[in-house]
Amino acid sequence: MKQKNMKNWQITGFITVLIIGTVLMSGCTNNAASPVATITPTVITTQATPLPSVTPVQIAIPQTGVWMRVTYPGNYTGTYGSIGYYQTPVTDTGDHFYPIATATSPVVASIKKKEGSGDTLTIAIYKDGVLIKEESTTAPYRLMEFYSDLKTSTPATSLTSKPLTQVPTSQITTQPTIPNLVGTWNVNAQGAVIQKSGAPGEWTHHSGQYSTLVAQAVVTDQKDRVIHGIFKAPLGKDESFIGVISMDNKNFYYADKDGINDGQIVSNGQINMVYRQVSANDTVVAVGTWTRV
Repeated sequence: MKQKNMKNWQITGFITVLIIGTVLMSGCTNNAASPVATITPTVITTQATPLPSVTPVQIAIPQTGVWMRVTYPGNYTGTYGSIGYYQTPVTDTGDHFYPIATATSPVVASIKKKEGSGDTLTIAIYKDGVLIKEESTTAPYRLMEFYSDLKTSTPATSLTSKPLTQVPTSQITTQPTIPNLVGTWNVNAQGAVIQKSGAPGEWTHHSGQYSTLVAQAVVTDQKDRVIHGIFKAPLGKDESFIGVISMDNKNFYYADKDGINDGQIVSNGQINMVYRQVSANDTVVAVGTWTRV
């Protein structure tokens, strides 16, 4: 009996151990880590919008007549026209064409920057759509004296102009610092004479209470600002003169045998003059223009 009970306890203990082991194994199995889900990131692509291209402004070149084009981003002022006619005043800014009422007469312009900018000021002359001449400067406050005889032409490459930045540097010329006055000039003047003796002076070219003079001045030589020349007129002997150009390149002064002449350099082709003479024979005053031949 005692052995039987002992055997039952052994069986009961074995079953108990077996149950506990099963429970423990079950717990370990249930506590196992669950699989980790893989997250795939979503890539969002944004399509870049291209910037619109900027097309330079094209200005049509007039196809008939003579036109002056002035291009400067700042402010400019001056006059323009044909030699021997009224000079039209202009004050403007930007890129503009101005009509000139001529077909054959040389064209002159005097255009000045109004500020100390280093930007390019350009003057160009067109005739019937063809570029005749173009000059530029970048000097601050620069006064450009422009002259074109309308004879030497540079063929235009198209009917519309290109921005000045596209013009090759080799096609742009800069106005000389000191004006070159060498050459022959036609003189037209009006004056008055006070006669002191019976005969006019040896080098007097005017006569009468009111005088009109048509003559020629020939500047034969120039070195920097100093010039030499000869004045030729129907009345009086040919007369030598000497002269100088002012430091600002705007004025021209000369003296001859018995008088002095004060000139304003309007352009490369025109000088306005005021003449005064006092001699033993007569006193003369005159005003007129020199026009380059």
